[in-house]
Amino acid sequence: MNGMVNWKNINSNPMTTLDRNQRLLDVLCGKRNTINRGQRDVFIRSDNRTDDIGLYTASVYKTAGKISDEILDKINFAYLDGTETPDGFIFDGVKYLNKDIPSISLDRCEKVVAQNNVIVFQKGKYYQFTDEAGKTHILTCGYGGLTQPYSDINRGVVDDKSFQIGQFWNLLSKNGTFIGLHCSEETERKRLNDAGITEGFFSVQVGDNKQEYFYSNGHAGAAVLKERYDNTYQMFMTQTEILFRDYKPGAVFQVGGKEYVLSEDKKLDIPYGVDIYDVKWPPRKHA
Repeated sequence: MNGMVNWKNINSNPMTTLDRNQRLLDVLCGKRNTINRGQRDVFIRSDNRTDDIGLYTASVYKTAGKISDEILDKINFAYLDGTETPDGFIFDGVKYLNKDIPSISLDRCEKVVAQNNVIVFQKGKYYQFTDEAGKTHILTCGYGGLTQPYSDINRGVVDDKSFQIGQFWNLLSKNGTFIGLHCSEETERKRLNDAGITEGFFSVQVGDNKQEYFYSNGHAGAAVLKERYDNTYQMFMTQTEILFRDYKPGAVFQVGGKEYVLSEDKKLDIPYGVDIYDVKWPPRKHA
């Protein structure tokens, strides 16, 4: 008849049946209505009255105002233990908003000071640095090396200079051969000097990464890989026929600020550990 619905035809439509079944499954599983987001979820009560459908609201996290040092440490070193949201972090059921994150107190930051020409940055600690302009920067040492604190980044403070300082020490802890591509030699020397590094062998460790160097005042740059120094020193000791073929015995060489005389068999008695990159060669005298 006109105006009447043919329920038989509708019920026999496979697509209609599939849609109806899916809706039923959604109700039984307590699935949120994807069209009406924000509405209350539907669920089946946990008693035997399966035909009695109830309503509940989603869990609401308690929001904290003040953020303690303990939570700051979790954000910077163990944020994976919680949940990060677009506007903050959730730890143990409490939400901490990015807008409430404070800066890290300098009292909690260690200064970078070498001990016996050894610098060690330990995971889970904060460090303070002073740049060429005298401004203080704070970095954390975590699984990613020395970086700007994650808490600072999340509260909207992004500092390019902090990135550069962290990159400097991270590179030294691995392989600083091409560190000159990232900073000038003047900056390189200032950062090493400010950290208390003196001429000679030194090492830099960031977390689990450690590398050894020789601090030179010569032409090779400030930080020379120890492996490279060893190879160069070996050349000075063994390749004398090539290095000193244009010099007569008695020629005086200045190496690392000290004078060394070329022996009769054309060798220089240079102690290991001398700055072999800081050499002043005498005039050549062909035999």
